Amino acid sequence: MKVLLTTLNTKYVHTNIALKYLYETIKNKENIEVQLKEFTINEPVDKTFRTIAMQNADVVAFSVYIWNVEQTLVICENLKQLLPNTKIILGGPEVTYCSKELLEKYDFIDYIIIGEGEETFPKLINGEVNNHVSYKQDDEIIVGTIGIVEDTKNIPCIAEEIAKDYDGKIVYLETVRGCPYNCSYCLSSTIKGIRPFEMERVKSELLILMKAQVRLVKFVDRTFNYDKKRALEIWKFILENNISSEFHFEISAHLIDEEMLNFLETVPKGVFRLEIGVQSTNEETIKAINRKTDFKVLSDVTQKIASFENIPMHLDLIAGLPHEGYDRFKVSFNDVYNLNPNELQLGFLKLLKGCQITSEKDKYNYKYTTTPPYEVLENSFISFNELMKLKQTEEMLDIYYNQDRYKNTLNIVVQKFETPFDFYYEISVYAKENGYMDRKISAEEWFDVLAKFYNEKGFDDFEMFIENLRKDHFENFGNKRRRGLFMFQKEY
Repeated sequence: MKVLLTTLNTKYVHTNIALKYLYETIKNKENIEVQLKEFTINEPVDKTFRTIAMQNADVVAFSVYIWNVEQTLVICENLKQLLPNTKIILGGPEVTYCSKELLEKYDFIDYIIIGEGEETFPKLINGEVNNHVSYKQDDEIIVGTIGIVEDTKNIPCIAEEIAKDYDGKIVYLETVRGCPYNCSYCLSSTIKGIRPFEMERVKSELLILMKAQVRLVKFVDRTFNYDKKRALEIWKFILENNISSEFHFEISAHLIDEEMLNFLETVPKGVFRLEIGVQSTNEETIKAINRKTDFKVLSDVTQKIASFENIPMHLDLIAGLPHEGYDRFKVSFNDVYNLNPNELQLGFLKLLKGCQITSEKDKYNYKYTTTPPYEVLENSFISFNELMKLKQTEEMLDIYYNQDRYKNTLNIVVQKFETPFDFYYEISVYAKENGYMDRKISAEEWFDVLAKFYNEKGFDDFEMFIENLRKDHFENFGNKRRRGLFMFQKEY
């Protein structure tokens, strides 16, 4: 039997560890030839289809997410038309919570694995359909229940497979299944409880990746520091054995105590990155989405870590949450911006299948896109037009803050406004009115946009501002000269 495991990632540098787990479960089975091929959503879908079809596999299993479900279904339909005897299996978060609807709508799907697949998938390949699989039987649709691998010893190690196929990609590593929290917008909250991997297994996989000198290891654990002792043990092991890799952790700031802070102060530059989900600083919003966040504690912790100047921090906000209108979101934005994170992500709520907040859509009068990524359009607290203003603001935040190109300039111009949000929103209005958002703008040209914006506002200290903008430009692009910036005339 020939089995093909496949998916469409968002970018070439991304990898899919779910498929690697499944690959390990069947790679040594008798009479099974298994291949793993990953594509991206940026490749022409017909090209991806032809490559998959040419494998002439008996079974093709797709890992399905919000970013690839539409292209995946097109490929599946064409594949079944061309190879009617090929069995098509779907799995992943985008199909787990709507398997009945998919099987009713698409007759080219043979099986849908519900939940975690490390135990279910090899059984299905061997012809055993257990109760964690949805499928059609005659005219009836059998709907499976969510599968969970209770004993993490049954989840295979994948570091060696990752290291073999590294090729400069981002490496994802998992050391625990589940999350201790119950955030209403997050898929991790749909499966309760924490299932940690054995520490010796974690260290063994880390050693393999560090010896391979992979560039970046992103821990996919939803709350890496849920267990302080465990987190410190892993952190210390990394520092003792690392060669040249960098490690990204998603943490809860309120779980960081003095001992952890003292350790983090000793971490060399370029080894750790931290991601901290703030989402909102509005207590009513935090309560409505079942989060446990004390913004005062979070602020103290992030400012303390920032003072070490050795660990970049990425902080997240989500627009469109309950009880946070446009004006209150601006407060959250300014609160977090003033912490000076290395990166501030302004995200937009997605009402994902299976999440509590999706079941509460009528309670808060949510309207959202009916196709992936199911992004909020409006609710009882914020209008569509207000969310579009935040979309504009997000674009400018990414260009002028998150790309870290304006170290000498940014504070000068931001301080001309009452709040940081006001700057990013007003320059977004300027960019939109002057057509800069309607065409592709180079990174260099955005320097000219900022200069023109500053000049049009009539702010003082113009020559000092331009001199600092030139410094930023030189630090990013060397001696490349733009006419507008370097031959500036007042009339422009």
